[in-house]
Amino acid sequence: MATDGLTLYTCIRELQPLVGGRIDKVQQPNKDFIILHMHGSDAGRVKLMLNVHAENGRIQTVSKNFENPEVAPAFCMLLRKYLIGCRILSITQPGLNRIAVFSLSGRNELFDAVQLKLVVELMGRHGNLFLLDEGDCIIDCLRHFGLDENAARICLPNMLYENPPEAEKLDPFSATEESLTKLADGRRPRLWLSDTFHGVSRLCAQEIVSDDTPPARIGSEIFSVFQALKNGAFEPSMIPGSGVLPFRPKNVAFIPFPSVNEAQDAFYRQRDEQAILTKLRTSLKSVLDHAEKRTEKKLSECMKTIGNADQIEKDRLYGELLLTCRSVPAGRKSVSVTNYYADPVDTVEIPLDSKYSVADNAQRYFKRYRKNKAARAYALEQVDALNAELDYLKGQLLNVSACTSREELSEIRDELIRQRYIRESPAERKAPSSVKSRPLHYRTPSGVDILVGKNNLQNEQLVRSSEPNAIWLHAKGVPASHVVLQTENPTREDLNIAAVIGAYHSGASASENVPVDYTQVKYVKKPSGARPGFVNYFHQHTLYVTPSLEEIAPYRIEEDK
Repeated sequence: MATDGLTLYTCIRELQPLVGGRIDKVQQPNKDFIILHMHGSDAGRVKLMLNVHAENGRIQTVSKNFENPEVAPAFCMLLRKYLIGCRILSITQPGLNRIAVFSLSGRNELFDAVQLKLVVELMGRHGNLFLLDEGDCIIDCLRHFGLDENAARICLPNMLYENPPEAEKLDPFSATEESLTKLADGRRPRLWLSDTFHGVSRLCAQEIVSDDTPPARIGSEIFSVFQALKNGAFEPSMIPGSGVLPFRPKNVAFIPFPSVNEAQDAFYRQRDEQAILTKLRTSLKSVLDHAEKRTEKKLSECMKTIGNADQIEKDRLYGELLLTCRSVPAGRKSVSVTNYYADPVDTVEIPLDSKYSVADNAQRYFKRYRKNKAARAYALEQVDALNAELDYLKGQLLNVSACTSREELSEIRDELIRQRYIRESPAERKAPSSVKSRPLHYRTPSGVDILVGKNNLQNEQLVRSSEPNAIWLHAKGVPASHVVLQTENPTREDLNIAAVIGAYHSGASASENVPVDYTQVKYVKKPSGARPGFVNYFHQHTLYVTPSLEEIAPYRIEEDK
């Protein structure tokens, strides 16, 4: 969600201590935003992000460092030329539009005083960033739009800057309680508020009053929120997964923050992390899907070759029978030969290649026989390995879906690099991360901990680190997470809960009566040279359970962040 007008209004009020500050450095880590490094007597040293991304557009101070391209973009170089050394005279917002204007004072190459403007438009997919001279002429802009692109205005250097087209809406800070009550007329704000007033987003309209507010009080509730914002009584809040508001939402869970800047930082950090997770998960699934299809194709070809045994023997028979032929005229396409190997003896019609003699045709049959026999022997050797690889890939796909953090997905990626499913370039090689992922954690009503591996590394660590007499569980015959019940004498209830958890975190999560094997950890062994996560186990017993998220959810222990 890009910043709306009310949130931007709050943000600009919070940025006023930057007025008088000096710009020391300009960076453009990404095509959608720039970072201004500045310092001032009231604000100290600050990094200000001006982001015009279609969905993540906002203005906020940031603390983290961003990686910059080796060669700065042309727009960044131009901003460095004009902005470094400038001081901020004012930060304003025209009305409640999603526009911020930074008025700047600096000096040109001749050390003459100049006035500049940096205009940030947070207009969704039309977002842009402009550098203007004293006459509001565009020196340059982040995104160029000409008349041939069906643009509502021209956004090109040396053109006069025009304000974006403005919708005919009302100023929320000028609205009276009576006018708001009349406009509401018993309707829910989400149906009309954002279409009537500047700066009010759909999210804001949904959360400005409670769903159970009496219709007669809707107008006064909205009026009180607008007046509080007008007077600077901000209550910044972050709705996880939805956005940031400058007031307390009424209908959903939220997290309060002391400032809009901190709320935006938390929201977009969470959003950026989710985007990274989604991208990494999608990339890994693509690699695994491709490898799985390739393995299935190889297995299919092997099974086809194995099933060719009758034809292989027929080629050998034809070759031997052709060697018994005498005086067959050249150019024949087939020949009838007595088959002495049959009981009773019969006659066989053998196809011939008319370009070759009978003896040569016999040798061709022998050659094909030897080739196909060797291929079948090789295929028989490969079947077990291909089935094992297929199980491994299906298990990894299950692991990718179960992972909830970047560290866990990175561990899977590192494993796929070691298994040579992913080729790592020298530029990607880096020191191993010191941050270790942790398995899922459940706790039974009797207080026994249950740990569930989310990838093969966690599965192996679970087996290595658990007590020898602890109970190990695994869904039978399907890819599944390793589950360890941290006790040697579990109750029947604890064992059933652990079995349901094991069945749910498996490839049979949508099935019924899933068999789940259990044994003690000391009977779980990894064969030498086996793939990660593969084990043999002994002295097992089997439970049959039906997976259910509703049944196991109450026992889940959230991980400490």
